[in-house]
Amino acid sequence: MHVAVSWHTVEDIYIPVNIKEKHHWVLAILSFSERGIFLYDSYESSGHYSTVLDVIEKLAAITPLCLQHCDFYVKKGIDVENHSRYKDKDCSDIFDVLFQESLPQQSSGSLDCGVYMVTYAECLSYGHKVLAK
Repeated sequence: MHVAVSWHTVEDIYIPVNIKEKHHWVLAILSFSERGIFLYDSYESSGHYSTVLDVIEKLAAITPLCLQHCDFYVKKGIDVENHSRYKDKDCSDIFDVLFQESLPQQSSGSLDCGVYMVTYAECLSYGHKVLAK
């Protein structure tokens, strides 16, 4: 997506996120229709999930505030009173974070997370699912 494209004209925003503490990259997809952030992570290990979630929850918290401030919901035509994903929530409530499962995984100790992240984004942008096998 070109930087000058307004968010209200698209369905999803693909966001590469650096988890600085882990020297790791993940793909976050901000979905307006689902009111959530779909997270694609190529590395699963103990303690890793909570570190990633800490970073992504900051994005999930600030996003609705920014959208509300710039009249996104009006411009996008989302009726927050009746839309199934919005009606039981306040406009400033945190977006849901949904970790995607059964993804291709990088080898332990490898530095391939950026390649995986970009490959996930490419597959998804073409409308394909990311499958482990």
